Amino acid sequence: MKWQTMFHYHQWATQKLLDHVGSQGEAIYHREAKNSFPTISKTFSHILSVDYLWFKRLQGIEKPEWKEFHVSTVALTKQAFSDLHQEMDVFLSSLSEEDWKATINFTNIKGDPFSNIREDMFFTFVNHSSYHRGQVTSFLRQFGLSGIPIDFIYFAKETQS
Repeated sequence: MKWQTMFHYHQWATQKLLDHVGSQGEAIYHREAKNSFPTISKTFSHILSVDYLWFKRLQGIEKPEWKEFHVSTVALTKQAFSDLHQEMDVFLSSLSEEDWKATINFTNIKGDPFSNIREDMFFTFVNHSSYHRGQVTSFLRQFGLSGIPIDFIYFAKETQS
């Protein structure tokens, strides 16, 4: 699968889920429940910070700084993702086939060294976000609300028509 397709799916799924969360009322965005993070807002904050971290690693920064984003509202979160993903799209579009196969050295948050090809790192970042988007759906269900279909097959259907 081309990186563009995977990245555009990631953007689509994130924005679609944020739209859905926002349509349920801002209060649920900060409501606590049982999950890896205590609220939907903290889950999206984590996703955004990790997207940023992987972006910096993909650029070849071995040990990037952790960055916190201002995500106090759904609208601010959507804008933060949009801004970051625009910047990522510009960088990723500049990479050649050879660049995608290049080995990148980086250190994880625990301080462990890694050496992976950029393509595998990119897949890891998209997969990480998918995992946490599933947790947002779990929050919604705990609140008696329904999730929305954001699997890749729905993206393909929606964007191909």
